[in-house]
Amino acid sequence: MTHITIGELAKRAGVHLETIRYYERRGLIAEPPRNKAGYRLYSILDIEHIRWIRQAQGIGFSLEEIRYLMSLRMGEVWTEAELRQHAEEKIMDIENKIKQLEEMKALLIRTVGQSNESHMSCPVLLTITKGGEAHEQEN
Repeated sequence: MTHITIGELAKRAGVHLETIRYYERRGLIAEPPRNKAGYRLYSILDIEHIRWIRQAQGIGFSLEEIRYLMSLRMGEVWTEAELRQHAEEKIMDIENKIKQLEEMKALLIRTVGQSNESHMSCPVLLTITKGGEAHEQEN
């Protein structure tokens, strides 16, 4: 089997070296064997593994959720009830994030129309500083 260094793996997977080390510490990728000089020796399969992790992160899964998904990917068996529970929890999480984003958008819409010459009295900055209260007190 062909082995590659951490630098080559990072380059081919499109991540930083520290990302690979972090994934190892978090147990998302196995610690690879080392050569006599102490260098990590990764397999070509690790490239796809890291790309899969990044793809899962890109669509919003946390590293803990990715660990769970990886266990399924590696053949671990979960009951239908467990799978449903995890899916429902993720749906609730997504709905909460959507609500937070809608609140942020509404706050910005309310404040963006107001302009001041001094950045110190900028409605957006004041609203953030006061936790969303600045605009509401003015109305």
